[in-house]
Amino acid sequence: MSNRLKRLIVGNPLASHRERHERLSIPIGLAVFASDALSSTAYATEEILIALFLFSANKDALIPKEIAPAFYGFWAIPVAIAIILLMFIVVMSYREVIYAHPNGGGSFEVAKTNMGATASQIAGSALLIDYVLTVAVSVCSGVANITSTGWMPAEHKVSLSVGLVLLIMIMNLRGVKESGKAFAVPAFIFMFSMLALIVSGLYQVFTGQIQHQSVSTLQVLQQAQAMSPWLLGALLIKAFSHGCAALTGVEAVSNGVQAFKEPAEYNASKTMVYMGLVLAVIFLGVTYLAYVIPGIVPPEMTVGNKTVVSQIAAGVFGNGTFMFFLVQSVTALILILAANTSFAGFPRLGMILAQEGYLPRQLMNLGDRLVYSNGIVILSFFAILLIGFYKADYNAMMPLYAIGVFLSFTIAQWGMIKHHKIEKKPGWEHRAIINTLGALATGVVTLILIVEKFREGAWIVLVAMPIIIAIFRKIKNHYASIGKQLALPEGGYCPIAIEHTVLVLVSSLHRGTIPALEYAKTISERVEAVHVELNPAATERLKRAWEAWGCGIPLTILKSPYRSITEPLMEYIDEVEDRYEHDLVTIIVPEFVTKKSWHNLLHNQTSIMLKALLRYRPGKVVTTVRYHLHE
Repeated sequence: MSNRLKRLIVGNPLASHRERHERLSIPIGLAVFASDALSSTAYATEEILIALFLFSANKDALIPKEIAPAFYGFWAIPVAIAIILLMFIVVMSYREVIYAHPNGGGSFEVAKTNMGATASQIAGSALLIDYVLTVAVSVCSGVANITSTGWMPAEHKVSLSVGLVLLIMIMNLRGVKESGKAFAVPAFIFMFSMLALIVSGLYQVFTGQIQHQSVSTLQVLQQAQAMSPWLLGALLIKAFSHGCAALTGVEAVSNGVQAFKEPAEYNASKTMVYMGLVLAVIFLGVTYLAYVIPGIVPPEMTVGNKTVVSQIAAGVFGNGTFMFFLVQSVTALILILAANTSFAGFPRLGMILAQEGYLPRQLMNLGDRLVYSNGIVILSFFAILLIGFYKADYNAMMPLYAIGVFLSFTIAQWGMIKHHKIEKKPGWEHRAIINTLGALATGVVTLILIVEKFREGAWIVLVAMPIIIAIFRKIKNHYASIGKQLALPEGGYCPIAIEHTVLVLVSSLHRGTIPALEYAKTISERVEAVHVELNPAATERLKRAWEAWGCGIPLTILKSPYRSITEPLMEYIDEVEDRYEHDLVTIIVPEFVTKKSWHNLLHNQTSIMLKALLRYRPGKVVTTVRYHLHE
């Protein structure tokens, strides 16, 4: 039944030779790997405005209330342009990462190859944290968009968020190609609906159908001149650090190069460029409309917490129209599906880390549908933990979000600089210049994010990363120790027969005991039956039966005044080991198996407990001889 249920949910297993057929084309790859970056356009402008308005509030209404939307909307545009320029540098440098490391791994592989183990561990831990946060933040922000429309009560957002994570998990367990096809349609509908919103909004602004901001650019600049340059600079830096959330997910393509069809690196590189272009157009368009349409403010300042995209759609298409609901629906959907980027990247990164010995080797195993199923399940587990802890409040998780991304960006840039200096391929100088600019820019952003968001919760990431790195090293040391202990001896070795004593544990004498005794006599000449006395009357019955059926096998009765089976048994096993000059004692546990699994609830499961206790005792071999019952 469980197997049929698995097949219904996940699908039939795929043969290993199908792996290449499951790889992604550029359009499907764009939907799978770029959904996180594209979804950030739904809240990046909002994050800039939140930072600007909150900064003013903390400075006792820095800007008069009547001109605040126009003032902050104006300065959001240069901030967005600066972020797009940074994104251009990051995209160009990650194209270099793709060609330098076509097997995937992104920042981790760059750091490992060019900067050493510590840098690679920092990059790996930062990316793992970011992938988990991406799932939690994306799903919760999508649910927030749904609840802001009034379609669903806000009190159900935790359960809805958890349910959506489980749904995305199941879709990804069905395979990369299948999940990609399922998520491609809403991803492209989101792109086209956002482009339609921008084009329609710009047309209405330039034809006068939408009333432009009543506050002129000259008034905005005059207000800025009245401010201290340091204060204006701090204002823009804060907005820039918040708006850099637009770059989250950009590195995902470089982590999953091998998910693309051949030539994998070419297709991954193309996908990255297309992603950057679409992201830049949508981000800048939304930010400009947030400035020119009057009254666009952060959600906290509206009735019903209306998102910035929701306010723009209402201004362009009208509240309650088909296009308004389409934009709202696909925005909520793409925010939820942005989590799919992590489901594509986290398992592959986990596999690479496991190959290096930093994570359990089970993460290297391909599941039935040729995906790294263990990584998918682990990602879902930690994302659900975060959602429950923060009660599905994505704004509370935002301060934790971008630090890991930009830290891995910075490490990748410095690593690529070193890579170019070592390889010195034609044109390496200008590539190294691009990476240097990227390293400086992302490094500065990382420092700004740490300072700006430290008190808001970013310290949690800074604490979590050393813990994860310590776990990496502990696991690595464990595998190294295991490898040394399991290494074959030099000079060759021929196995020899071992003399050993076999103890057959007997609770009572019945048909299920006989096969165990037969097996014991097959593997050793020194066989002994052992019974722990809990009931003297039962012990007497066993003695009488043993005279007829024991066939000369000695029976040892162990007294147990405190009615414990395990304690006297463990002591006797040690006594037998000391009695003979050998290093091995075999313990045979007879066990009868009922026809139906629920019947086991009606019987003692002593064998399970004994096997668990003996598992960690050296020089002991524990085996079970089963006797199958019929109805």
